[in-house]
Amino acid sequence: MAGKGDKHDGAVHTILGLGEEKMGEVVNQLLANEVFVQAMQRAISGSIGAKRNLDKGVSTLLSLVNVPTLDDVDKVKDKLDELEETIGEIAAKVERLSRKGAKT
Repeated sequence: MAGKGDKHDGAVHTILGLGEEKMGEVVNQLLANEVFVQAMQRAISGSIGAKRNLDKGVSTLLSLVNVPTLDDVDKVKDKLDELEETIGEIAAKVERLSRKGAKT
């Protein structure tokens, strides 16, 4: 049995569908407007520049209070990975040498 709720849900879906359609039209019109697109590009570029400056400032501040940054931690992790690989190579060579020594 279809109730009032089903009728309202259908109406809401219809309204939302129309809203999405109109929103799509507006977005298409805006993207076709060269002035709008250029303004958005400038805004995005400005935001990226501001974030870069903020990141640099945070990095400097962390350095001043002697707290490692994510880049510092990543560098240490990379060095540890290199050391782990080197130790593995050394262990393999020692194993081969010990097998050779055991054969003679």
